[in-house]
Amino acid sequence: TMTDPLLIETSLEGRSVYLALCGELTYGTVPVFDEHVAHVLGPTRPRLVLDVGRLQFCDSVGLSALIGAQRRADLAGGRMILHGVHGMLERILRMTGAGVLFTIVAGGAPDCADRADDAERAGEPA
Repeated sequence: TMTDPLLIETSLEGRSVYLALCGELTYGTVPVFDEHVAHVLGPTRPRLVLDVGRLQFCDSVGLSALIGAQRRADLAGGRMILHGVHGMLERILRMTGAGVLFTIVAGGAPDCADRADDAERAGEPA
């Protein structure tokens, strides 16, 4: 079991906040995510880039949190971009129609241990 079901890696660049989410965005971890977004996002830094390439699980509460983050970015005068949408989150967005609410960019930033994934795909030990 992971001690921390959600890890958030943060990098700030100009007016943008990059958050790489690793693990699960669920009922149990959403409060941490919400607090983090509220802390880093604001009028001076209104653009939010969320890398969800390493997000393994997202439930309906997690989806609501993503919509909330999007709303927060809008209110700050910026916008939110989802990077690396895949798997379960992709299915949820498609099934609920919530995908239209987000700006979705293919691929993900390599920040969040993508190298391990690449090694696995190539059939080499990570």
